Amino acid sequence: MSTSQLYIDRDLQRCHDLLNLANLLLAQNEFDRASATITELREACQAIPAWHAHYFQRRLIRFNLEHARRQQALSEDGTVVDLAKYRRHLQKKESNNSQEKENFSTNISVGRRAIPAISEDERGNFIYRMPMALDDVNYSDSYGMEFLLSMWKETKLKKKNALPLLSDINPIVFADIGMLGYVHVIDVSHADPSHFSVQVYGSRVTLHNGQNLSGLSVGDLPISIYRQAIGTDYNTARMTGMPAYHRIVATIDDSRRHYTRLILPFSTDGMRPDRLLVGVRVDNWLVE
Repeated sequence: MSTSQLYIDRDLQRCHDLLNLANLLLAQNEFDRASATITELREACQAIPAWHAHYFQRRLIRFNLEHARRQQALSEDGTVVDLAKYRRHLQKKESNNSQEKENFSTNISVGRRAIPAISEDERGNFIYRMPMALDDVNYSDSYGMEFLLSMWKETKLKKKNALPLLSDINPIVFADIGMLGYVHVIDVSHADPSHFSVQVYGSRVTLHNGQNLSGLSVGDLPISIYRQAIGTDYNTARMTGMPAYHRIVATIDDSRRHYTRLILPFSTDGMRPDRLLVGVRVDNWLVE
């Protein structure tokens, strides 16, 4: 590899890091810091070839639209609710809404032996999800995943068991622990899992052949078994307010990946679990 190629790779990495950082800041309504980061991204794009810069230019257009939408949404009134009451309300709503298009569910199996969930369709798409104990994160060979869980626990303890606020996290931390680009932020404030939306999609997660899913809702995702799988897992974290850890093998549109995934519930008001931070650690030992 030539020196120029190494230089280009470093510039591309910087552009991806700035894009992910800007999206994370936007998810926290840190508009000034997000705008400053976007300015850096525009400048960094000048150092990469035009065909690469086009990728980031498309993302900048989406960023501007999301920026305007979220600033307008801030004027809406947010009500702080009792968490236990909120969960009972959701459970009642779920039981009264069994005629949904998608077969979303809530997979709560505390105290039971973990059983993998396996889904496949006639197009060759396949998803294997094995629930794992949270203690297994400490043996995941991933400092980033360990740090995310430890940070969540410590923040929850400081808040006397109230849910951690998404705004409590400095996105720079993700770069420091090697997780920038491997973290998603999911808005789960809607009662219907099909309306959960992807606020931030880590740009280095390439399950969908590198497609960026930021701005899409779960119901917009093209593969039915994938919609149902993540809808169920995200809904479980929303309903319980507890972290979840899975080992996953998936083939989606001929894109095959093996990874572990940590789902951490966060809040924008300290009580209601309306945001999920999803960390992904891609494994390389899967035999093709």
